[in-house]
Amino acid sequence: MVLGCARSEAEAWAAAANPDLPLAQALDLCRSTGADADACATEVLRARPGSTVRDCAAIRASSWRAECAFAVADRHAKAGDRAAALAACGEAGRYYQECLYHAWTYDMQGAVAGGGRATDELPRGREVVAYWAQLQTLGGDPEERMWLDWWYFALDANRPADLSDCEGLAPDDARWCTAGTLQFVEREIAQTLKDNPGNAQRRSRVCRGGLADIAALWPDLYRPAEALDARAIAGRDRGCSVVEGLDVGRPWNPILLEHRTWSAG
Repeated sequence: MVLGCARSEAEAWAAAANPDLPLAQALDLCRSTGADADACATEVLRARPGSTVRDCAAIRASSWRAECAFAVADRHAKAGDRAAALAACGEAGRYYQECLYHAWTYDMQGAVAGGGRATDELPRGREVVAYWAQLQTLGGDPEERMWLDWWYFALDANRPADLSDCEGLAPDDARWCTAGTLQFVEREIAQTLKDNPGNAQRRSRVCRGGLADIAALWPDLYRPAEALDARAIAGRDRGCSVVEGLDVGRPWNPILLEHRTWSAG
């Protein structure tokens, strides 16, 4: 084809990004961008709702092909298509583990209604956890990892966290509820401190202060309890000890960054 003959490489890339252009023509335009062909194709396929991981196979460089598969997996996960997300993650190469993490966390967030109590979400939580705990490539205890992540998102959408909500649940549910509530408080504070390094005044207030300062900046995070106070302090210590540029705890995850901000307090 000659779509890109009269265009500069930059113009060809810009034209390929047109969502109204048929996908085959857009990818032909990308091929005319020379050294940027794989990057162009990856961006086109990332933005196209109808693209599949099979479309990524035409990308020559393995790094860009893996990134394309990761992007397609994210889109399937957001749409609730678990099987397609898993299939795309399987082609994501070096991004495989992070791709899986995105897939199950998007699924968990989609399963949480919010606006009530996290324990009200348990029936759907059991189904989501049972599905993703089948993964054999995670290492450690997949069920534990899934339950702790599920409680994180359930509690984040149904604040404040309250250990008393775990009382009266069936033994297994109570165990994961308690563990998840404790981890939620620590993880939320540590991650917020890590993800907001530029707000020096508030960071200094938390890092030099005590529980009152934590409560002022996270007023709805949890209902007071000695065990949660201890985890709040632990989260503060983790977050305040982070060296800028290094991650803590979990892979970088833009899902979390969408909602994690400082309180106005």
